[in-house]
Amino acid sequence: MDDQLRGKIHGFVEQLLKEEHATFRKSQTLLEIENQAIEIGDEIARQLAAGDLANRSSQTSEQQLFCCPTCGRSCRVEQDLEPLILQGRRGEIEYAEPRCHCRSCRRDFFPDGERTSKAGS
Repeated sequence: MDDQLRGKIHGFVEQLLKEEHATFRKSQTLLEIENQAIEIGDEIARQLAAGDLANRSSQTSEQQLFCCPTCGRSCRVEQDLEPLILQGRRGEIEYAEPRCHCRSCRRDFFPDGERTSKAGS
């Protein structure tokens, strides 16, 4: 982690402590304080991961055409995203993944964002 990010986190923590002073004061022992901090950290981790996954999904969907991994034909990204619940290290993360359907192979596949067809470039 670089110093700039560490500084942003420090500012966020100071603001959170000010705004939620009464909530934090309910914790009496170090263990209770740590448990509360862990719960907050887990929620931050889940939201950061979910936000980044959503951005990646959106970027992949914008490319529109991908090669089928089986036959190599160009396939369009389906309009409806595939809803998933991923189990991360910090808990469940809801995610909607773009998918393509190959009419030739009659199969769905999830594009990785890098395997675009020439028509999609």
